[in-house]
Amino acid sequence: MKRMFAYLIVGAMVLGVVTGWGLNHFLTADQASAAASNLNLITDIFLRLIKMIIAPLVFTTLVAGIAHMEDAASVGRIGV
Repeated sequence: MKRMFAYLIVGAMVLGVVTGWGLNHFLTADQASAAASNLNLITDIFLRLIKMIIAPLVFTTLVAGIAHMEDAASVGRIGV
């Protein structure tokens, strides 16, 4: 299963490179600029989703780390 995920990631990277090359090679400069601006919406959505998940992920990681500590006195040593 892990290997399949790696293949999907590599395939998506190759598809992105081929798409970028194709847009640059087969379209005029104005058409390529318009296509890039249309793809800009997708990239903005993706980056905003990544930014939205960072804070809850860090918070839950800290809470889970503190919850798994065996000694309650050691919580004070981590600087919380």
